[in-house]
Amino acid sequence: MDHFIHSVYIPSIEGSDIYNHMVREKAIDLKYIGMLPPSLELNQLIKSGLKYSVKKENGKCLSTDIINVKFNQKVASGKTILKHISNKLLGELDEGYKNKLNDFMSTIEAEASLPKWDEISSEQLRIKLYTDGFVLNGTHYKVYKRSSSKSRVGQCLFIKEKLYDRMMRWSRLGLNFDVQKQIDYPSLLAYESLVGSAIEKTIKIDPKNILIVNDVESRFVQRSNVIRTSKNGFLNSFEEDAWITNSLFDGESLLDSSYFDEGKSMLLLRNHMFKSAAFNCNIQLFLKEHCPPYINYEEWEIPSMFDGIKLLAKDVHFIITPSSLKALKFSSLIGTEQSLWEHWKKVIYADDCIFGICKNEKKSKQGYDESGHILQQTSYQMINSLPISQTDMSDLCQYEKDVITRLKNNDDDFISHIRNSANEMNSHSMFADLFLHNKDLAKTKLFRRFRKDVIHSHVNHIKNGKIRLRGDYCVLLGNPIEFLFHSIGRLITDQQQPESLSLKNNEVHTKLFDYKELTAFRNPHTSPSNVLIVQNTPNLDIEKYFNLSPNIVCVNAIQFPLQDILSGCDYDSDTVLLIDNERLLSISQRVFGKYRVCVNLVASNKKKYQITSYDMAVIDNELSKSQRYIGRTVNIGQLCMSTYWHLLNIGAPNEQLISLLKKIDVVTVLSGICIDLAKKMFTINIGQEIRYISETRELIKEKPLFWKYVSQNDSIQSVAYQCPMDYLYNEMTALKMADYRKSTELSSLLLHQELRKADRKQLAKIVEYIETMCMSINQAFAASLPADERDRIIDDFIRYYQFYIGKLKINPNTMYSLLEKIARDEQRAKIATKLMNVLYRTHKEMFIAAFKSKVPH
Repeated sequence: MDHFIHSVYIPSIEGSDIYNHMVREKAIDLKYIGMLPPSLELNQLIKSGLKYSVKKENGKCLSTDIINVKFNQKVASGKTILKHISNKLLGELDEGYKNKLNDFMSTIEAEASLPKWDEISSEQLRIKLYTDGFVLNGTHYKVYKRSSSKSRVGQCLFIKEKLYDRMMRWSRLGLNFDVQKQIDYPSLLAYESLVGSAIEKTIKIDPKNILIVNDVESRFVQRSNVIRTSKNGFLNSFEEDAWITNSLFDGESLLDSSYFDEGKSMLLLRNHMFKSAAFNCNIQLFLKEHCPPYINYEEWEIPSMFDGIKLLAKDVHFIITPSSLKALKFSSLIGTEQSLWEHWKKVIYADDCIFGICKNEKKSKQGYDESGHILQQTSYQMINSLPISQTDMSDLCQYEKDVITRLKNNDDDFISHIRNSANEMNSHSMFADLFLHNKDLAKTKLFRRFRKDVIHSHVNHIKNGKIRLRGDYCVLLGNPIEFLFHSIGRLITDQQQPESLSLKNNEVHTKLFDYKELTAFRNPHTSPSNVLIVQNTPNLDIEKYFNLSPNIVCVNAIQFPLQDILSGCDYDSDTVLLIDNERLLSISQRVFGKYRVCVNLVASNKKKYQITSYDMAVIDNELSKSQRYIGRTVNIGQLCMSTYWHLLNIGAPNEQLISLLKKIDVVTVLSGICIDLAKKMFTINIGQEIRYISETRELIKEKPLFWKYVSQNDSIQSVAYQCPMDYLYNEMTALKMADYRKSTELSSLLLHQELRKADRKQLAKIVEYIETMCMSINQAFAASLPADERDRIIDDFIRYYQFYIGKLKINPNTMYSLLEKIARDEQRAKIATKLMNVLYRTHKEMFIAAFKSKVPH
């Protein structure tokens, strides 16, 4: 990927600010807090003429050729603005600012009757900006496409008009999406954005080496909880026999081992309307061993899914299905799927056969236990879906309690902990290096306050349900041996049903653990019906034909409801958490198979749309509205789950428990619907469904004790529930205090220098820089920004001030003066820490040398 630049940072602006700038002539502040990641699309944008500049303070590439637009706010009416200004004028303001506000009020009052001061809802604003575009600094921007990472929250990219036509032709394969034709526009909007996904590197795959074969389904009947609309108009759960349909190779593909780096087993690939998890497979070995005896291997041709199109076996490097090639959904535009396939290959050739690699499988970063076993953390939804007692919880979180005790009392363990969590935005590396220079640092108030904050944050993290257990996330590989045999037309079927050739029922194969039973979870996870127990099993064929790391798990979906248990999983890099813990397994055995799988029979919206910016706005408004309910769906599901365990544990009547379980079933399906909305619409009103569930009479008014941690709301009324997450809360609030230790003054650790020789102007400038930086960081935290945009702002502030402080030539006397000032000013610990960290990052050797060295031998 040498020819790719790392990222381009772009303005990210509220649509209401754009409207106020264009119509009400309000100044607009462009903050480069949006980002175009390295991608196939960014490469094409630069080829097409996207201009960018490099900021000297941080080396970031900046461009205004594309702007990310958010629609979180409506355009306030003149009346509302006047009321807001009046309230502001009641406070203490400097005279100049007060005069500006009064002038602004006079302007609004004089123009109050004009349409420009009318209120505009965020939905109306989206339609206006999508259909008309906008002008900024004399440049006209047109609606382009969804941001690949922000599509579900309703953000959208706008592009300079001069780049629009060329980029849209490229994004849509050069196909003519006629405005008059009604097609599956929501899917098109999702699939055309795939080329914008962030990639780590690229790979070349020649289309002449790609074999495309049909997808295969396993269909069977099983007693299930079917979710559909009931007579009262709301979703409900019905126990009945239902057809289970599993797409066996959905989103996965097989790629010859010659394309993989050592130790890698999965590549998540992107290209034009193409998304697939490609697994490391000895394709040529398999084909050679299964060549018909009466055919010369060099001449053996394998049929593709298209009549008359065959590939020589020796040329097959990549095996895919239509579930990976989304472009085939639009084959009606040029005739048949076969003609679209040929067209797609031409487009790939035009881009030099380059595929983007988004990611590969990765092992946990949560560390290892004392026995060297890898650890991974749970989620609160996983924990709260199991019948865990207080005794169970005490055992499950024993490792975390031991870690916290060591963090409090063992300096070396604490230093190791902060080393592992160090980054550019925190001060962990600074404190760790300073401690290694002088271990008495651990006795200072500054360090003890820092330590207390770190441990408090860690404990709160665990209260969020993040318990580390022996286990890790593994990428799902569905029925790999069956895929190979299907590719050569030899997947044995019984009445059109595929027959399992390797793994049966809940058997899996992974190198992560020994061959034994394991507990498995996938996100999203809602209820006991999502808990899976698997049997890890040896399999010689998988070992022979696949090169799989421990973070891949082969699974079976033939005549087994795997995909419904795991909340509608597919195999385009979906992961499952496998845990090897005897107590957790024992608990899971009490629910696995006892709670029926939930089957989604909610009617989808068959409405077709025209390819217009207006219809795009309508779709994105629906998507944005529905996505606001994802958090609420999860929350109401966990309230129902907490209440269910509480009522079960206190012996409530069975009918109350059944009522709650039905609501939990509905939420299990609703969670999947919310996730699918980026490419598929449904006929239900999610907001009304959530309100209906929240009115369930069994729900308790007060929330569980743990709720303030998962909801990030400290003001809620809570009461103790008899549920797993409250048991975890109890364990984490009963922790012992740290051992007592005597304090040491920070000033006593400094090597004395001559204060009178310090550069007073330089000292004042550095302190001013840091105070301004801290104020800017606090403002960023106070602003209502997504976490990624907030972090980019903070990172920019830190890099900006580090750049200018780094250019200063600080002498040892000035360094001593700065540190001595910090030591005297204990009340400003946060500014002190940030100042020390900037000095550490910009003048590391001098900063460390300012302290006495004291390392025990």
